[in-house]
Amino acid sequence: MTISAHRSRLIWSPLAGWVLLACGGSIVHAQSETSSPAAQILLEQTPLVDLPDLPIPMVGPVIDRNEIGIAVGAFTLYPTLEVQGGYDSNVYATTMPAVGSPFTFIKPFVELKSEWLNHSFRVVAGGGFGFYSNATSQNFWNGYAIADGRLDIQRDFFATALVGVRRQTEALGTPNTVIASSPTVVDSIPIELGLYQRFNRFFYDLKASATRYRYSDNSIIYDGSLPAASRNRTEFEERVRFGYEIIEDVDVWVSPGLNQRIYEQFINAYGQERDSTGWFLNFGATVRFTEKTSLEGYVGYTTQTFIADGAATPAVSFGLIGTWNGYEPLTIRPSFIRSINESAYSNYQNYVSTTLGIDFTYDIHDAWQLVGGTGYNIAQYSPVPGSGVGPRTDYFWRASLGLLYSLRPQVQIGPLYEHSTGSSTDVASGGPSYTRDVISIRLVAKR
Repeated sequence: MTISAHRSRLIWSPLAGWVLLACGGSIVHAQSETSSPAAQILLEQTPLVDLPDLPIPMVGPVIDRNEIGIAVGAFTLYPTLEVQGGYDSNVYATTMPAVGSPFTFIKPFVELKSEWLNHSFRVVAGGGFGFYSNATSQNFWNGYAIADGRLDIQRDFFATALVGVRRQTEALGTPNTVIASSPTVVDSIPIELGLYQRFNRFFYDLKASATRYRYSDNSIIYDGSLPAASRNRTEFEERVRFGYEIIEDVDVWVSPGLNQRIYEQFINAYGQERDSTGWFLNFGATVRFTEKTSLEGYVGYTTQTFIADGAATPAVSFGLIGTWNGYEPLTIRPSFIRSINESAYSNYQNYVSTTLGIDFTYDIHDAWQLVGGTGYNIAQYSPVPGSGVGPRTDYFWRASLGLLYSLRPQVQIGPLYEHSTGSSTDVASGGPSYTRDVISIRLVAKR
């Protein structure tokens, strides 16, 4: 499903993380077409999972630098700890009668960032530990450690690199997941290399990435779902962006790219060959309003073609992501993404994911802050030719609203309420049909 995405503050609404996670594994592709802040790696799908499936770009602070940070030689260390406790009315995301449970989540995070005049290097690591008293089979632990850096060659000419390891849990009640006694675990290794150069107003940004995915079924899977061994794969992507700065802080660009999705099992448990290749062409623009606020959007076309039979899934793609702070107390972060993702089902070869979401923080007065957002995801599944099933569409909606009080600049506490629903055009075949409410208290401490 899925990283991480990609939040400039840990106090963001958990909804934004769900928006990104709902996009599934192909969010790496969507991320490549946006300059979303590195903050997105900590977006939480609280209380379901906490690690979006995407690399961490070297494009900004992970957390708010205000009055925090510990000097360590030529580096600065930014530790954070979030503890959340509450009640989930429908842990398994099923139709009534639902199973409710109290829960506790513990989410440590640390960033070590260089303070050099030239070049840069950063290591981020974190995790999430979840405990359900009435549904212990859904207890989980996730974690990641990722290093990225920039090598300055000349002025406006530099190379970038990223490598990491990540463990995440596929959350029930999201696209591509089914009822299971214990959630599926995904281990992945992302690697990315890049080269950027600017000539006056012209620039190019070349990227090549590879991510290896390994799945672990921790329970008997739903009939018709692919077993873990049939989902293991490596995804490659090569892309370039050619751009032009039309006026200061406004760029327009075009970005073509290719991808290859190669499965470990050439023929899976259902006798299918799922290796595929794809291409995309996007046209976009980047607008930087201030040092901390910018928006980037694109529209284009993408297609994914299976090597074995030539069956193709085309889609109009688009994306909009960034931060807007035109009114000082209010910060808004849109997250609109459309992509083609791999399917976990034997009867569906892939699905087109369309996610529309918005997240906000509002400084009410002095130490009080309002956080929240809403998001809507549509997953349109493409049947495997000859399978005999018809098209299927799943719908997911989620909204959250919370209040935070700053005991001091480094410590915040407050309540959070979340409501989510899932529905499908094919509930009889395992499509989602649930309503879920979560109420909790969060404590966030930064240093």
